[in-house]
Amino acid sequence: MVTRLILLIILGFVAALYFPDSRQAMYNRTMPLIQPILIWNAEREIEEISRIVRREARETYQLPETRAWASWLTVNFSANATSDPWGKQYYYRAWPDSFWIRSDGPDRLHGSEDDIGVTQRKPF
Repeated sequence: MVTRLILLIILGFVAALYFPDSRQAMYNRTMPLIQPILIWNAEREIEEISRIVRREARETYQLPETRAWASWLTVNFSANATSDPWGKQYYYRAWPDSFWIRSDGPDRLHGSEDDIGVTQRKPF
């Protein structure tokens, strides 16, 4: 049963690639299935980035600077981890007592209801 399902999915992707008109239809049908996985992935990446920020802050007694966030991400993570699953860079902001890391989420709009993120207290 599982083998047949996997085979059908593969055939669907092959058809979408071969027949350009079917690409949008396949995209529209598969996104409700894929979107929860992408959201889960963004949540895990944000948690991992937050963990590294906190670890580095405990070691250096300082948080990354907001204006240097892009370079900090590039230095500390692979190119894949600097952007959310929808292709936008993770946002970061630091305050005297805390910081947050955010993704614009599936709609790619900053400040909307589907934004994903975490706020953490400064670890020192």
